[in-house]
Amino acid sequence: MKYEPENNDESTIAVIEKHAYDWLVNLEIIDFELLFYKSYLQEYDRTKTPVKKNTLNSLILNISEQIEQNKFHLRTCLFYKNRVSKIRECDDLACEQIYLDAHSLFKNRLQDHFKQISLLKHQIISKTIAFSALNIDELRKFNNLRDN
Repeated sequence: MKYEPENNDESTIAVIEKHAYDWLVNLEIIDFELLFYKSYLQEYDRTKTPVKKNTLNSLILNISEQIEQNKFHLRTCLFYKNRVSKIRECDDLACEQIYLDAHSLFKNRLQDHFKQISLLKHQIISKTIAFSALNIDELRKFNNLRDN
């Protein structure tokens, strides 16, 4: 897969460094969010019936697995960010393409991880709403009243 820079005005190295920084920040936020969700659901789990507890325990296990995955990506991204900071501009396109291809591969892996996290968050929110007996229509009405 050949990488195409998003902005031709910025140097390739500057774009790669910006991406690495942004990914690191996003991974740190995800780390905090996952720990929050896990803690919340563990507390929430204490008040539920056995059937709901099984579902919540499964969700908590999934969160725990994603926390480990996210920690892996955080370490990898930090290493990548530090390596990127040592890259110097290339004199030829072949040299630059090597950096861009590696960047594209890393970017795709992180995008897959971010997609998994997004799906997990959706699952957490939908299960929490379902178990809390909160009616989505009531929530929408409340938000419409609040916004008006």
